[in-house]
Amino acid sequence: MKFMCDKETFAKKIFNANDFKNTKSSISITTNVFLKTTQDLLIIKTTDNNMGYISSIPVITVEEGETTVSCNKLGDILKAFNKVDNIIVETNNENLNIYPKDSKKHFNFELKTIDANEFPKMESPDNKDFFKISSLSFLEMIKHTQFAASKDESRHYLCGQFFQKIEGGIAMVATDGKRLSFIKKRCEDTVPNFPSVTIPTKFINILSKILEDSGEMEIALEKNLISIRLKDETFLYSSLIEVGFPVYNRIIPQEQKYKCLLNLQDTIDAINRVKLFVLDKSNRIFLNILPNKLILTSDITEQGQALEEIDCDYNGEEITIAVNYNFFLDPLKNMDVEYFSINFDGPNKTLKLLPESNEKSYLHIVMPIQPK
Repeated sequence: MKFMCDKETFAKKIFNANDFKNTKSSISITTNVFLKTTQDLLIIKTTDNNMGYISSIPVITVEEGETTVSCNKLGDILKAFNKVDNIIVETNNENLNIYPKDSKKHFNFELKTIDANEFPKMESPDNKDFFKISSLSFLEMIKHTQFAASKDESRHYLCGQFFQKIEGGIAMVATDGKRLSFIKKRCEDTVPNFPSVTIPTKFINILSKILEDSGEMEIALEKNLISIRLKDETFLYSSLIEVGFPVYNRIIPQEQKYKCLLNLQDTIDAINRVKLFVLDKSNRIFLNILPNKLILTSDITEQGQALEEIDCDYNGEEITIAVNYNFFLDPLKNMDVEYFSINFDGPNKTLKLLPESNEKSYLHIVMPIQPK
């Protein structure tokens, strides 16, 4: 195998591919990237047997062939090619040699290879029922939900984002049992019926890095697999979490007695100052809601106490609610509005955070910290 290519294009694909390789075993061939030249294309593949990445770039093929090398080390090498536009890659016995096309630059890297025949079989985009969706819409759905997914592997059925077809569009939900985030998107084109699925957090995090914020992507959903095809013919897939996601609609309160309207940025700034005095592992702060005033406080500690007062639009009875400030801040930091509301029924009842805009179709649920 021998080919010439643009270094930056090659490097970008290898960096993306690196997220799909096996990270649990340093001796498995699934830590390697599969490379194959065919005509004037280089095909790039990685998999950890649960997820997979297949893409290609244009190259000038001198000799067709295929091999596998360490994906991590290949990425490190490509980073080291400073001020090099084009490179030559070729196999030589059991090694892969990489060097600049420019004959005035005298350096060369050599990587050990493993026979491509040992690389595992991967999924293919063929014979899948893809439907189109805006990449920007999907990225926004990820943005408003991914922080709420559980990180507790003992509750692996919550370690992902639930994706489903709803009337008029699609929805995404995540919860760790103490908070919940929900967003829906209307689709201009008819989205076919598809099975509701839970997409693993690891794959979601990778998608948020790879997807572009414009154009379209294609999704195919099967009982235990999600497949995604991008406009540059990149194909990604992942197995799904097969244990059922909770019936989240029961958690979301509909009508609530009280509503407190706040400036988003003022609230974020106030919480960031008050949290400086939080020492308890619960990350607890107190929201004292009064007519036209919200007072945020920390517990009293040996170092002192923080107190912050901000204006609000509220006409109900005085109520004090204890919350985990991280659970409160995470959704606020991802809102893109000037004002939001806290909706509640009492001091120990579910809080619902809503953007003060009819154009936004997302909400966040935060469970208060119960008194001991």
